[in-house]
Amino acid sequence: MEMEYTDKHSKRSKLYIGVGLVVALIVGGLVFVALRFGTLSSQQPVEMRQVVVALRDIPARKPIEENDVATRSVPADATNDSAFTRVDEVLDRLSGVPISTGQMVTRTMLASNASGQAFSILDPGQAYDPNGPDLRAVSVSVPDDRAVAGTLVAGQHIDLIVTMAINPELGQTAEEAEVTTAEVIPGPSTKVTLQLLSILSRNGSLYILRADLATAEKIAELTAAGGQFTLVLRPEEDDRTATTLGSTIDRLLEEFGFPVPRPPDFASPAP
Repeated sequence: MEMEYTDKHSKRSKLYIGVGLVVALIVGGLVFVALRFGTLSSQQPVEMRQVVVALRDIPARKPIEENDVATRSVPADATNDSAFTRVDEVLDRLSGVPISTGQMVTRTMLASNASGQAFSILDPGQAYDPNGPDLRAVSVSVPDDRAVAGTLVAGQHIDLIVTMAINPELGQTAEEAEVTTAEVIPGPSTKVTLQLLSILSRNGSLYILRADLATAEKIAELTAAGGQFTLVLRPEEDDRTATTLGSTIDRLLEEFGFPVPRPPDFASPAP
C-alpha cells in the first residue's frame, strides 16, 4: 500500500523557525535598549575637586614653599575630603611627616597650625583633647657642647639634666649651719630632672620644648635659680622613665677613687 505524502511537518518546522526569529528580535531589541540607556545613565557628570598635591618629595619639618605644591583636579570622594583645596592654605606651613611626590596634602600631614609658624604643640593629626594635659611650649638655652654637639633637631626626644649650685647653709641658723657643715658642704649637684621631652623647634642654642604647664613652671624656676641645662638624646623606641641617683663631687671621688689633693709637707732641712 502506498503512503500519501504530506507537508504538515514541514509547515510546523517553518512555524517554529518564525517564532524563534521573532523572539530573538525581541530579545535583541531589549538588550540594545538596556545597553543604550544604561551607558547613557553611567555617563552622568562626575563631581570633581581641586586638591593640593606635592610636586616633589617634601621632608618632615620643612616649611612648604610655592614650588613644592600645586593643585590637581580629582574625582571627589571620601579619600580626599581632608585634602587642602588651595595652595595658599599650605604655604609656609610646616610638614609634620614626609610627603611623597604626587601625594595629596591633608591637614593631618602638617605640624604647624598657622602660616609661618615653625612648630605646633600638638603632633601632626593630633586633635585637641580638653581632658588631656595642659600642653605648652617652653624654651631653654643650652650651648652646643651640652646639647649633643648641637646636632639635635625638631622632633627628637630628650632628657633634661640640670646642674645646680647647692648651698646647704642658706636659710639656716648659725647653730644649724654648724651641724650641717660637718655633713655637707656647698657645691654643684647634678641630676636628670625631666625626661621624655619633645623638641618642637630650635634657633641656635635656644630649644623650644613641649611640656605640660606644671613642668614649664619647674623649668622656669630652675632657670631663675641659675641651673645649667644639658640635653641628652633618647632612642626613639625608648619611652621608659629612668631612675638615677644624681651626682656630686664627693660621690665621684668615692666611686672612681680620685686622690684628694693635700697640702705638701715640706720637711725642715737638717741642721
